[in-house]
Amino acid sequence: MLFPHQITSQVVDCAEWADRLIRSELIAGIIANENDYTSNFVGALRREINSRNVPDLHAMSFVLKAGAERRVGSDAAIILANTREFKICLFEAKWPRLSTHVNSWDSVQQSSNQSHFHDQLIRQSRVAGTFAIWEMFYTEHPFNSNVAQFPHFGSACVWHSDAYKASHARKNIQLPWTDAELKQLLQNHRIAVGNVMQEVCECRSGKPYPGNDFIRPFIDYGVPEEALLIQYDGPLPGQP
Repeated sequence: MLFPHQITSQVVDCAEWADRLIRSELIAGIIANENDYTSNFVGALRREINSRNVPDLHAMSFVLKAGAERRVGSDAAIILANTREFKICLFEAKWPRLSTHVNSWDSVQQSSNQSHFHDQLIRQSRVAGTFAIWEMFYTEHPFNSNVAQFPHFGSACVWHSDAYKASHARKNIQLPWTDAELKQLLQNHRIAVGNVMQEVCECRSGKPYPGNDFIRPFIDYGVPEEALLIQYDGPLPGQP
């Protein structure tokens, strides 16, 4: 357990509310694009955690070197830390715009001549053994719209391992992903961001790094330019 149960519950709840809040702004037309949603989601998660004033739990955002997203294939990093160790989470954001567009969220990447999403998954796989990685699909559909592939209130998340397997099982990785393929992926493997946070905090995903040198694991791989640190400085399970 990375955190005590009550701290994990707070982090899970904060993530779900942050995602719900920014989806409401996407529905209202306030959010411009994937990067805007991601930045606002990370900021909302930070504010949710800090505004609850939970003893020993706090969050802060910091900017890392620009351009590294191309190397690691993800949009943002969330670092979960206690006084002894930490875990690194990465996620790649996609806004498929299913209500207004058709097969528009993926493309052929010129440098690799294959699906851009597939290429991102390959780059993510280099750190999949140690980082907790998921794909996060945003939707502009109204709340409770009963779109089968998406939750009623937030985004649809898929663990990297499930997306990676599905991408390699496609008949032609040179072709972009279609909306139908995305819907099938979400139907089979969709989870909520709160479930993601819970699995990481309860040590069912990602490997812990000792200490508090949060940048060291990124040295060989690059890192998204925006990261959120969620730090718990209180007693841990098993400690007096």
